Amino acid sequence: MTQTTKTVRSTKQAISIVNAIVGGALFGAGAIVFAIYFFLDNATAVLVLQITGGSLALSGVIELVIAAAFRAAYRRERLKLEQLKTTGTRFPAQITRIIPHLGARFGRSFSARAECTYENHERKTCLVKSQSFLYKNAFFHPFVPFMAAADIPTDDYTAWVYVNPRNPHDYAVELFAGSAEIRADYDYR
Repeated sequence: MTQTTKTVRSTKQAISIVNAIVGGALFGAGAIVFAIYFFLDNATAVLVLQITGGSLALSGVIELVIAAAFRAAYRRERLKLEQLKTTGTRFPAQITRIIPHLGARFGRSFSARAECTYENHERKTCLVKSQSFLYKNAFFHPFVPFMAAADIPTDDYTAWVYVNPRNPHDYAVELFAGSAEIRADYDYR
């Protein structure tokens, strides 16, 4: 069995990247506007440039701090997943539904969580949820986050759950865009 899948994009990672770009641009523009006052003699123009440049630079710093916070949250998610991949137990998961929520939206992609079930070693069915990810939609619909979760198809995604063997509440869900393909030399169906 081969998989033609790739991991989904984390909402926190995408927000971090966008905020870093916006913050860097604002900080750079603020620094340039602030620096222009060195070349002017008019006291009013100097004051205006200092206030405007300082405001833009401060806005940029705030955006960069927000980007750093989202980046740290994303890294904690990845670290937990990597730790559970090495120390935890892996179970194939069945995605039961994808729940959109108000959050980031990038073109046709929107922020969502996946609810999954898996069967543990005791043959008990467990329900878990994934971290927020960007659900890639085939079409642009402005009201997708308000759609019912039952209307969102789950066929294009596969999932694995990694569970701490000593604490079943400590888990991580790894989502993949695409479904597993089964390749066989002989088909006896």
